[in-house]
Amino acid sequence: MNDVRPLNIPVILGTSRKGRASVHAAKLLADLLNRRAGVRSGVVDIASLPLPVDDAGEAIKQAAYSEAISAADGLVIVAPEYNHSFPGLLKHTLDSCLNEYIHKAVGLVGVSAGPFAGIRVVQSLLPVMRELGLVTIFWDINIGQVGKVFAEDGRLLDDAFVRRSDRFIRELIWMSKVLRYGREQVTIDEEAAEIAKKVPCPNCGTLMTHHADKVVPAAATSENDVVIAAARAWSGA
Repeated sequence: MNDVRPLNIPVILGTSRKGRASVHAAKLLADLLNRRAGVRSGVVDIASLPLPVDDAGEAIKQAAYSEAISAADGLVIVAPEYNHSFPGLLKHTLDSCLNEYIHKAVGLVGVSAGPFAGIRVVQSLLPVMRELGLVTIFWDINIGQVGKVFAEDGRLLDDAFVRRSDRFIRELIWMSKVLRYGREQVTIDEEAAEIAKKVPCPNCGTLMTHHADKVVPAAATSENDVVIAAARAWSGA
């Protein structure tokens, strides 16, 4: 894959609360991604999206968000843990698109003020990612006691965060490249795939499906005819 086009991997900031510490993680990850050769990133802040709350799903699709996700080769979602799960507005936002996500890589980042490091928010997001058609990477980033990792002004207090992020970013880039190639170059011909499922019987040469069901002649109309035709096909008569 000698594709020289840059990868576009935006970071979705999944909370709108005032005083949100997650914004510091989102901005830093976007910066770390931009430092990688051939990668472009930026923060998509769900707080800035004018999504109505009197409807849901693709009926409220917002053009700027849809275009950002359509143009993305991969995604990072940064979400704080609220009451054992992720923010409702994040779900509301994610549900506003569908096709834009399919077969794209996503890395999950959980943020928590407590010691559990956002593990539960990541677990809550996993089935949603699958339903949207996104492909989660192997590594997550879990930020516990976020006040010890970032200062209120956004300064990084724990340099180990950058080291811990490295394998996350490397895998996200790899997966984004692979899936972009797949979306653009790999097609599934359903008719050819169906034909490929049928193999000749080693005894009589009759085509069989992967369930070993042999093709019954169209002339067999009655139940007895079907039984006789199947028996003949099986015996090679």
